[in-house]
Amino acid sequence: MSLEAEQGVLYGVLVNNACMQECDLEPYEFSRWQHQEIFAVLKELVGAGDVADVVTVCERLERRVPGQQLLPYLNTILSEGVCPAGIRAYSEIVRSAHRKAQALAIAEELRKGLLDGGGADLVDVAIRQLMALNALGRNYDRDMSRVMAAGQRMIDQVVEADGLVGISTGLADLDDSLGGFHKTDLVVIGARPAMGKTALLLNLALAANAPVGIISAEQGHEQMGLRLISVDGKLDSQKIRTGNLDDSDWLALGRTIDRLSEKPIRLNDEPGICISKVVRQARDWKFKYGIKALYVDYLQKIRTSDRQQKRYEQVGEVAGCLKNLARELDIPVIALAQVNRECERRPNKRPLNSDLADASEIEKEADEILFLYRDELYHPDTPDQGIAEIDISKNRHGPVGTVRVAFRGQFMRFEQLQPPRYDELYGGAA
Repeated sequence: MSLEAEQGVLYGVLVNNACMQECDLEPYEFSRWQHQEIFAVLKELVGAGDVADVVTVCERLERRVPGQQLLPYLNTILSEGVCPAGIRAYSEIVRSAHRKAQALAIAEELRKGLLDGGGADLVDVAIRQLMALNALGRNYDRDMSRVMAAGQRMIDQVVEADGLVGISTGLADLDDSLGGFHKTDLVVIGARPAMGKTALLLNLALAANAPVGIISAEQGHEQMGLRLISVDGKLDSQKIRTGNLDDSDWLALGRTIDRLSEKPIRLNDEPGICISKVVRQARDWKFKYGIKALYVDYLQKIRTSDRQQKRYEQVGEVAGCLKNLARELDIPVIALAQVNRECERRPNKRPLNSDLADASEIEKEADEILFLYRDELYHPDTPDQGIAEIDISKNRHGPVGTVRVAFRGQFMRFEQLQPPRYDELYGGAA
């Protein structure tokens, strides 16, 4: 079937050169060398704005592969040709057959390598090669009509999704500012200890409402499980830790555990995990479970393979790998980051980009940088009790600024900040 489809593509372009606009194949995706050569010539001629017919194609082929006498083969294709209107369908058949052949070759190479004593590095290479098949044949050269059509599609998607084009944060004001977490983006969230950044990460993962993965280099799965129960079930975290639960709490606990058990969330809590394992795990989750986002706690805890590197080089490598991973898997990667003590020596203790540990390397790779700040940790008498600030200090997709949200500490929940009621503002006056 694939050979007939290949001939159908060649026939369609020969009969109507404009059909090349509907075909984004590359010569190497054809199985026969004759088809590869013919299609390469067709692309050259049509791309140059020249007529591509039997005469011009044969003349060019004679220069590319002299002495092969491909004119009879071209005439056969023309005499047995099918309707050029099906060129898109034929192109998909050709691409599918090529990808299948490539996948089989990769699998066979992996099998032989493992039988010869190869290790996990061969598996990583095979996974990378298999994922690269998804990019085969993508055409990155587009005229303005296609650019405008793509822009229109994005506008339609935004309207249909009510402004949200990425993975939801669960916080309406933050979604309005970011548009959600976007595919291929590296989002870094920085904060000082005890601000609640791990709790925020779990809130975000639960709000995604999609298959996601969590890398927990900071805490074990038991602690993460308790946190998730508190966040999702609105159960007092202190009561959960001490087991001091009343009857209604036990009922809520059971319902929460049942609900969370069905969530499409994967978690890896390997201590001291290295970046190569993070990449391997994320790829595995993408293949098996189709994760839509990856959450990492936290960036500076991830090790690199070279312990001799300077600290900023290690952080730079991890940040760069996470950004590349986001692009490779076509998902957002949201990573927590440590903020150094410098911010606490200033009157205004809200973190800045320069306060990120090894800031320059992180800032260079991140598409968005957010900082979490709660004033009540420094000023117990602040009027902003129960308020958390999420400062968007870098945003490649929109504005920067501060989003205020409610923080319910006993549940470790971040929620949309509700506007004050009239009676709260005016003491119930009519």
